[in-house]
Amino acid sequence: MRRVIGFFQPGEKEAFGRISQLAGLGEDALMLLVKILSRTDNNLVMVEADTSRISELEKEGDKITQSIEEEIGRGSISASLANDFGRLVDSVDSVLDRAHAVSRQLRRMAKGPVRKSRELDASFRKEQVRLVEIGRQELHLLRELLATAGSDRTKATVMAREIEDLEEKGDDVKDAMLDEIYGSWEKLDFAAFNNYIQTTIEADDILDLCEDASDLVIAVTKALGA
Repeated sequence: MRRVIGFFQPGEKEAFGRISQLAGLGEDALMLLVKILSRTDNNLVMVEADTSRISELEKEGDKITQSIEEEIGRGSISASLANDFGRLVDSVDSVLDRAHAVSRQLRRMAKGPVRKSRELDASFRKEQVRLVEIGRQELHLLRELLATAGSDRTKATVMAREIEDLEEKGDDVKDAMLDEIYGSWEKLDFAAFNNYIQTTIEADDILDLCEDASDLVIAVTKALGA
């Protein structure tokens, strides 16, 4: 039976809607990360509260992911698309996992002694905010892409390209951050050096995951003939 151009089947449309919810949780988590990174007082109580909220969002995301995977397993998505939908869900869910990991690393830093290299720490946090904000922009575009992909392929392709451009912009920010960290190793103790490297890479992973998700949305859209 020939598909009607521009419309998804009910199971596919429902899955896109649920994945958009998942991306919304990711946006909320990244907003909390920005809040943690923007603190100048390093208030441990507030950092722990924000980290706990990110943990709650991550668990909520796991429930949505599980429900989507169960729907896919029950055949709500055609067999030829099930793998791409599964990878799409995993990519968006992994954004929440990365946000949770970064928040825990930042909490560990807040529990430690005051950094001797305060200027470097302030500079790092400022650039980390830039990186996380790029990821939040990508997620926002991804949600718009999920809502548009079934009805306007041209507009969806433009959005996917915008996400790709943001990811490339994030790569430049990440590379500059890593150069600064490695160039300042003499000013950092091992724990701080390792933490800066790890959180930078984890934050950059978020951008990569968003681009992967965008690519999968376009792949699914093309396969559906939308």
